[in-house]
Amino acid sequence: MAITPLIILLLSQLVKAKPVPVSVPEEYQQIDADTPRVVISGMGRMGQIIARVLRAQGIPYIGLETSVDSIELSRSLSSDMPIFYGDPLRAEILRAAQVDKAEFFIIATDDPDTNLKTAELVRRLYPQVTIIARARNRQHVHKLIDLGALAVRETFHSSLEMSKQVLTGLGLSDAQADSRITRFRQHDEQVLAAQHRVYDDAAAVMQTAREARAELETLFDSDQIETRSVPELLPPKPEQ
Repeated sequence: MAITPLIILLLSQLVKAKPVPVSVPEEYQQIDADTPRVVISGMGRMGQIIARVLRAQGIPYIGLETSVDSIELSRSLSSDMPIFYGDPLRAEILRAAQVDKAEFFIIATDDPDTNLKTAELVRRLYPQVTIIARARNRQHVHKLIDLGALAVRETFHSSLEMSKQVLTGLGLSDAQADSRITRFRQHDEQVLAAQHRVYDDAAAVMQTAREARAELETLFDSDQIETRSVPELLPPKPEQ
């Protein structure tokens, strides 16, 4: 009786249906496009925005994606978008995408481990290419930097924009909010750079984090948000 649940679990694993192989149309697999200045790995939300900006500027690029659904969605918006099915961890795919002729390789996939492996492979095969990679968190940033990639935190800049919206909503002018957000960003980037030197030492990282919190409390001491900048909510005046 005691082992019955284990037997049931084992049998369920054995009879579990095998995943159906994805059918990839031939035209998605044939990487045939102009020589790119930029190669984008991962055509999800981030990759599509980057591609739209490049397309608007007339900059030739090639997009690589392993999701047929994402390729179909992108091509449904524009049939001539140079987006193809290809695993960036395969050297022959990188060759077909002409990474050797590109100036930038953008890693926009949402899997941190895949991003690290891709950055490592591209750096080894194409040391002249500038790599810009999506980073999940601070530890991910440190590892990407070690691989020679420029790391962009996926939520950092959007969080700063939301913070700015809060500050202006509380009464600061755009200039005041921009100044404070810029100062916070610079402070955080300095802390991140300091942590990179010791990121494999947990105690040292914690110490830099504590010091950063203390510095943050006095970051705006020289220009405290004036009462007139953030009006307090006052009770309504009684009717006369």
